[in-house]
Amino acid sequence: MATTQIQSLSEARDELLREFMLASGNYKAEILAKIMELDEQIEQRQN
Repeated sequence: MATTQIQSLSEARDELLREFMLASGNYKAEILAKIMELDEQIEQRQN
């Protein structure tokens, strides 16, 4: 189950990275914050 969660979080992170590349201004900062949150969640699930 943890593997499925990690995969799902990674896919969401990849989608946010695509949005990040197209975004600008405050929206770009919001996306970056979400990516960082997902990174933390992925790391927690892996440990």
